[in-house]
Amino acid sequence: MTMKIRGSILGLVVIAAVLIALVLWYGKKPPVETPPVASVETNAVPPATTAPSAPASAPVQSTTPMVQTTRGADLSKSPPPSKEERAIGLLSTYNDVPIDFYGRVEDQFSNAVDSAAVNFSVRVMNGQESTVNRGQVMTDGNGFFTIRGYRGQALGLMPEKAGYTLASTGTLFKYSRLEDQPYVPDANNPTVIKMWKLQGAESLVSIDQHYKLPCPGAPINFDLLAGKTVPGGGDIKVTVNRPAGVISGRNPQDWSLEIEAVNGGLIETSVGDARVTYAAPDSGYEPSETFTMSNSSNTWYEAVHQMFFVQSRNGQVYGKVNFSFRINQNPDDLVNITFSGVASTNGSRNWEATAPQP
Repeated sequence: MTMKIRGSILGLVVIAAVLIALVLWYGKKPPVETPPVASVETNAVPPATTAPSAPASAPVQSTTPMVQTTRGADLSKSPPPSKEERAIGLLSTYNDVPIDFYGRVEDQFSNAVDSAAVNFSVRVMNGQESTVNRGQVMTDGNGFFTIRGYRGQALGLMPEKAGYTLASTGTLFKYSRLEDQPYVPDANNPTVIKMWKLQGAESLVSIDQHYKLPCPGAPINFDLLAGKTVPGGGDIKVTVNRPAGVISGRNPQDWSLEIEAVNGGLIETSVGDARVTYAAPDSGYEPSETFTMSNSSNTWYEAVHQMFFVQSRNGQVYGKVNFSFRINQNPDDLVNITFSGVASTNGSRNWEATAPQP
């Protein structure tokens, strides 16, 4: 009995010692405070804080560290484009344009040219590629045709049909928005392309003459058919007026040049228009043309280059003549004069011999 009492007392002593040890252990730990809630600015993230274990009913706070960002920074933005990327973007914006075209092919009498093959080329230069796409469409019974489904900066046209030749110079259409006046298609107002219906070629005289002549004050007459200067008559008369002294780009003195058609008239034109003109105009001729080079003018030149339709010898000769003249630098130097082109000599206005024959 005594042993049982001693065992019980010993057990109580052990339990009491354990309890005292636990109390002393927990009494040494400092109390845990709940961290205060930080006042967070718009783009600032508070530093991470390790929180004590929360009760089961409380929400769990993440303890994953967060990266603090610089005020105003936006990590979602890409770096600015390079100069090359900006140039490509501009080309794509301005040169990659839908190519729509509504046209009609007509002859010199405004009649429809049906079943003509319209060859076309689309120029592409958009920063990604630089190429030319080609194709062909046919005109319908009324001469109409349509080109669609392409993108690029310009469209060139070349219609073809046996017995006809191109009679228009305006066959390049610029769609690029970099142009001052880009071409705008209109389905209700088709663009007319002219073709010349050949009537039959005639024999023409070729003109290819070059002169180096003194520059007197008197007129110089030229026989375009014989290819020489003559005392009078002929087809063209040239008169030069110049002062004494040197004439040059560094010393731009006033000078003038008069060109007169002998017993006929002149019409100023361009090389491009002359190339697609297959009959001489029946009216609109002027007896002469004068070119004045003034020192005070912004268009002063040492030379004159001009294409003419020429009627001479009372309507017996019709020519298209490219005329070039260069003033002599010193009064004693020679002037340079050139004539080139073709002429009919039997009173006919037909220039079809200059057209490609089918």
